[in-house]
Amino acid sequence: MKEESESWLAIDYGSKRIGLAFADDIRVPVPLAAATEPSESLRLDHIQKVVAQKSPAALVLGYPVRPDGSAGQMAEEVDKFRERLLERFDLPVHLCDERNSSQEAGSHWNLRKSRKKRKTGQVDSAAATLILRDYLDSLAATSECSLPEQDKGGQVY
Repeated sequence: MKEESESWLAIDYGSKRIGLAFADDIRVPVPLAAATEPSESLRLDHIQKVVAQKSPAALVLGYPVRPDGSAGQMAEEVDKFRERLLERFDLPVHLCDERNSSQEAGSHWNLRKSRKKRKTGQVDSAAATLILRDYLDSLAATSECSLPEQDKGGQVY
């Protein structure tokens, strides 16, 4: 499926930090400053400013599934967050399997020595970049991100 103006904002949801990444029609994902504000409402305001600035055609939300493909408690939180995104933004919100994104992003950092950097959300935005890379790769390959067969009530890629 091709988006109208081919640009995407990826979101790596976390209860304290929300990683962000953007790609335009060149399809090269780049990390953006993470939403690290003290409340979810302020983090959503941060995302709203990014949406206004970048004008993405769609949002890509990392969806945490367990290694066996089942959905757990964090997936339920992401489902609720997705609903808040749909209410706030007039944009499609595509789900993309993020099983390994945070771990892969964190592997590039010595997290024990860089707790201050971790609090800045750099790892979270790196994870969002990997989520977006996977999503864009799936568009090019099969038009679907690998995600368990449950649709979760929305269009899943």
